Amino acid sequence: MEQGERDERLARAFLELADTLQDGFHLVDFLRALTDHMRELLDVTTIGVVMVDAQDRLVDVTASTHTAHQLEETQVEFDEGPCKDCCLGREGIAPVDLTLPAVAERWPRFTKAARAAGFATVAALPLRLREEVIGAVNMFHTRPGALHPASLRLGQALADAATIGILHHRLSRDQAERAGQLQTALNSRIAIEQAKGALGARLGIAPDAAFERLRVYARAQRTSLTQLCLRVVEGEVPAEAFAPPPAGQQRP
Repeated sequence: MEQGERDERLARAFLELADTLQDGFHLVDFLRALTDHMRELLDVTTIGVVMVDAQDRLVDVTASTHTAHQLEETQVEFDEGPCKDCCLGREGIAPVDLTLPAVAERWPRFTKAARAAGFATVAALPLRLREEVIGAVNMFHTRPGALHPASLRLGQALADAATIGILHHRLSRDQAERAGQLQTALNSRIAIEQAKGALGARLGIAPDAAFERLRVYARAQRTSLTQLCLRVVEGEVPAEAFAPPPAGQQRP
């Protein structure tokens, strides 16, 4: 990415993360945009996001790939991993080498799952404003020693902007809506998972490939990813709309 293009992308990222008062705000779509920006701007393989619910439990909300989703679910299920430690300690988790025996002792089931998925390094960044932590971002890389300080600093700046955007949106809504925001996010996540499964089955492709086609289609049509996935599940958008065009032709 050229420097001018990178600067433009960075400016757009911060503008989008600040714009949470528009109609039709969806937490999952907003956090999905955060993961998209991080993947494009940082030296990172994949990203996952967990949030803290009203009972102070971690909830797997979104991720940039199906594999990252599974690793976030592992952390939530077994109550171990960098995101949990990040939220409890209210501090970022510096890059950790997953090949080290001490790490396997610290997070045995998470480390085993992450290594099986091909990852060698992980870090976590808090979604935090002063003393309030509302979630955490996991950054994964396949290379040992990756996730450099510059990437972590920029990643934390993006996470801070997202946190302010989410809290700003919550303050602009009444108490009942704020209480239901995370449940809405979970419902959106379920719709996305269902659409990935349905599209993957119909086209005979892997979940990650299905998600990428959904994401690209939603961006091209300038529509919410959540709304698109609901339409796919309900059969309003056929699987053929996501199939590659015939050779030599471009999709209209």
